[in-house]
Amino acid sequence: MAGMKELLHNDEGYMRRALELARRPAGPTYPNPRVGAVIVSDGEIIGEGYHRAVGLPHAEIEAITMAGDRVRGSTIYLNLEPCCHYGRTPPCTDAIREAGIARVVFGIYDPDERVRGRGAGILKGEGIDVCAGVLERDALELNLPYIHRSVTGRCFVMLKLASTLDGRLTAVGRRWLTGSPARARVHDLRAQTEAIAVGIGTLIDDRPRLDRRLHEEELPPPVRMVFDPQLRFPLDYPWLVDGERVIIYAVRNADPGRRHALEAANAEVVILPEKDGLVDLTHWIEEISSRGFTSVMVEGGGRIATSILREGCFERLVLFYAPVISGQGGVLWFGDRKEPPWFENGGLVLERQELIGDDVMAVYDRSHIDRYLELVTGGDRLVHRTD
Repeated sequence: MAGMKELLHNDEGYMRRALELARRPAGPTYPNPRVGAVIVSDGEIIGEGYHRAVGLPHAEIEAITMAGDRVRGSTIYLNLEPCCHYGRTPPCTDAIREAGIARVVFGIYDPDERVRGRGAGILKGEGIDVCAGVLERDALELNLPYIHRSVTGRCFVMLKLASTLDGRLTAVGRRWLTGSPARARVHDLRAQTEAIAVGIGTLIDDRPRLDRRLHEEELPPPVRMVFDPQLRFPLDYPWLVDGERVIIYAVRNADPGRRHALEAANAEVVILPEKDGLVDLTHWIEEISSRGFTSVMVEGGGRIATSILREGCFERLVLFYAPVISGQGGVLWFGDRKEPPWFENGGLVLERQELIGDDVMAVYDRSHIDRYLELVTGGDRLVHRTD
């Protein structure tokens, strides 16, 4: 029993390193998952790698290349089950088999319908020792947007808000509610997100950059999405001037001349149905999902936040609470007088909370997300087979 405990301890240590590699800011991996790989032989790490961008080698290939001739008989650690299908690159199961790796340890099964246990099954069929479920919750968290899209076919939407203790987005005399450590954490969230969305009111009032300037050496700018029913988006906005990708969501009665001017300035204008004076968010979810977006972070303002919460058009709510009381002058982040209808059928689950400087970050997930853990650790929908 002591030997098994020691093995598990070592497995967790190497898996933490694989997760650390997978978290590194890289080029856009979307729609691929974030994966890190560590190869160990005789207690020594001989190869490491992580997936940097779509079309580039997967983490397994980077690690195998680094390990060189010492790879035969080794153990590889991955946060996600190896792929077993041809895409832009060949199957990683083939590379693992050809390298002579003796043992494969991974965190969670890949919910992609082309994998879902087949990768593990192929490796087992080749006589390779396979161990799954090491640090599975950490592995689930790392690739939650990818898993959500693989399971549902929809984009993962995160609503991020900075709030006073009395539930307001603004306070008189304060440019920022939260301190610099919390704002730096927001940039980390942006580095993990494909696109950022904001309402036109917030854009005009605050002229936010919504960039990744703390990671600009590793990452390109995110895709910016703007909820702008009547196309008030300024033609001189830096995103357009700098040629960065902007998608503006408007309604059918928006000024066609304004639409032409924005499109001439290289903005993408998408017309959606109207609901309560805003774009219909259920149609917005369908639109971004059909385009293949994996994750979008919505950063306000009040009307957009209220609509998203009312309609249940999100999977995760991240609240940064500042030690500030605004009183009656601030903008409410949920201005509806009624409880959202979806709340009765399953509310929010507190995933974690953390003190960041003087602020508190609270992360809430929709209740159904907790069920993903059963799936990716070998639930009923996963079948081990080699066909």
